[in-house]
Amino acid sequence: MAKVHGANQSPIVTQRYLNTASYAGDPAPGVLVSTAQVSGSLVSSYGGMVGGTLTLAEGVAAAYSDPASSQLYGGDYQYVQFDPASSAAAAVQGQVVFWTDPVGTSNLESGNFKVTPDYANPQGPVAGIALSNTARGNYWFIQVAGIAEVKFKTGVLNNFSPQVGDLVYVDSTNSPYADTAAAGVSVTAGILKDVLGRVWAKVPAVSVISPVMLGLGPGYFPGA
Repeated sequence: MAKVHGANQSPIVTQRYLNTASYAGDPAPGVLVSTAQVSGSLVSSYGGMVGGTLTLAEGVAAAYSDPASSQLYGGDYQYVQFDPASSAAAAVQGQVVFWTDPVGTSNLESGNFKVTPDYANPQGPVAGIALSNTARGNYWFIQVAGIAEVKFKTGVLNNFSPQVGDLVYVDSTNSPYADTAAAGVSVTAGILKDVLGRVWAKVPAVSVISPVMLGLGPGYFPGA
């Protein structure tokens, strides 16, 4: 999955949990309020957090999991900005988000680390998985490696009878949700471009958030 590693092992987490569905994100890096929201005040934000990657072992990820949401697993969580110009007003918990640059270079090299929930043609490379319903323009973590809780598409899955270990990719009918490939399906260039990983632990279902081991190669799973 497209990402840039950085150091963010002691983040300022403004919420008790990383995956509270209703949390709209930080209005400025690392803070609950921005200068624009407080008349006559200057709010100090933490711009160095943007793009940083937080690596969580399974036990720590569980501690950051909202009991009202799906459990987080071990992996890498990156702090990014959700594109202020996205068509969608907010991301949806568990959906795929994309780097805003379709070429996949200038956005990252400039240090912007902007992602969008919009599925477009062409959209940027897959960035990761949204943890909350993050509003456009705000900052929050996405998951970029490890076992992620991913939301599957609303229509019938490509694989009518998915199994643990099946290939998972972005829905080919232009939505930012996951789909599964049947064992005998021909893997097209379009599918390869948007591969997310493999079904993990339990069989996915339509419109449900289910665990996916991100990546094509050997799975990356931090220790307990």
